[in-house]
Amino acid sequence: MITESFLNSCFSLLLNKKSKIKRSKALYRDILSILDFYTKKETIDIPLSVSNKLDCLQKISAMALEDKTIENILDSILFSEKFKQHVGFLDLKMNEELNEQDFQDIIKQVRLRKKINSLFNNYDELSKVLDSIRDGSFDSIDDMVENYEVTIKTLYSNMMESNRSITLEAAASLDLAKDDYTHVIDMIKKKYQSKNTTSSGFNYLDQKIMFGGYEPSRLYVFGGGSGAGKSTLLNNTIYKSATNPLTLEEKIPKPGEINKVYIYITMENTIEESLMRTYQPMFDRTVPEMLDDIVKGVNIKQLINNELAKRGSTIIMKYFPAMSISTIDIMGVVDDVINEYGKERIAGLYIDYLDLLKTDIKYDMYRLELGHITLSLKTLAVQYNIPVITASQLGRAVYRVRDADSLNIDQMSESIKKVEHADFVALLAKSSVDENLVFCKVGKNRSGKSNVSVNFTVDFSKFKFKEVSPLANKHKPDASTQTGKLFDGPDAYSF
Repeated sequence: MITESFLNSCFSLLLNKKSKIKRSKALYRDILSILDFYTKKETIDIPLSVSNKLDCLQKISAMALEDKTIENILDSILFSEKFKQHVGFLDLKMNEELNEQDFQDIIKQVRLRKKINSLFNNYDELSKVLDSIRDGSFDSIDDMVENYEVTIKTLYSNMMESNRSITLEAAASLDLAKDDYTHVIDMIKKKYQSKNTTSSGFNYLDQKIMFGGYEPSRLYVFGGGSGAGKSTLLNNTIYKSATNPLTLEEKIPKPGEINKVYIYITMENTIEESLMRTYQPMFDRTVPEMLDDIVKGVNIKQLINNELAKRGSTIIMKYFPAMSISTIDIMGVVDDVINEYGKERIAGLYIDYLDLLKTDIKYDMYRLELGHITLSLKTLAVQYNIPVITASQLGRAVYRVRDADSLNIDQMSESIKKVEHADFVALLAKSSVDENLVFCKVGKNRSGKSNVSVNFTVDFSKFKFKEVSPLANKHKPDASTQTGKLFDGPDAYSF
């Protein structure tokens, strides 16, 4: 319900001369959408005095959206008899004494009401589904469950989209001449501080190709053909990062303390396979050797946890059948982890793999669905401010690759949108000559070096990516392969 108190607060937000709050077009749009939503949904007659004030606020917001100054707006609307009664009130709102916390509280109220709008966008559909459940008027149980799931997911998606737009608005606008840079500088520091990046587990990738590792809010895609080691690489990049030795600047965790949480969602390998592919490379064990350890009563849990405890880490593994979950379902998993450990402790979200996700929006062509899924994963990364690392399938041409230099972005199967929406794309191909050699080429990298070729030495009997060796690109030599150093390591970017 629209209250007079909320309307008064909005007038303060828009008119007060002493506020340092940035009044953006997004703010004007939000206020207009809230007022429009409630006037359409309100079933009780709004008192005339409040209704007139609501009309006044709508007009001020609409004119401000057209880039008119507050002085010009007031001069224009107060010439009308309709709003003359508010002259004294508007003057008070322009000059009243409010501190910054008061303005932040008003912003919070606007955002809360914006979320309510998003929640009730499909209220009628939800009400219809609940009524059919209550009175038993649904056609079948299958239809009832499907309709309920779709409606709830739409509600959740609307909420996530609202959160995402609020996050983007916070830093999506900057007037270089007039605005304070502080909030943007703080975001740059947060993104590029070494403590806020998540190691790939491979020192060469972190320091010579990336700016210290996986960065918050970015989407990383490793593409490969069948058998190229996509799943194995994801497992390795998780356990290696979770067990990396502490740097001199990092504090030794207390017993039982969890500082880093790695979320691994797989639709490729079952939980027992995922556990095996974590234990085997961690302790250099083949499948028969691990099975022998189990027969002998080796405490697998204790060994793994001893390694994770050195960094205060944990890995949360979730298995779902292929094509059974969407990005919205993944958001639910992340929310559960946040409730358990807190948002700041999430080191990264790893998804094995992109092509096995489903979309809640149906398209006529599969490539459009893949593009939508990729964009949703990017949105998720921005929304939660965490790195999202996933894998994807390459086209058949990858099986004719003879070396890393032969790998190209256009080999990404089905949808080039997977490349366009990702921040980082690396292509993998298994050597046809040496079964323990995997070619890799970084084809796209928005934060670091691209067009960089490397070879991975792999022991697939232990599901282990062992070493990374750089290769010079014959057609476009790369600085990192010529000098051996791209930058001085993460410390060069510490603040």
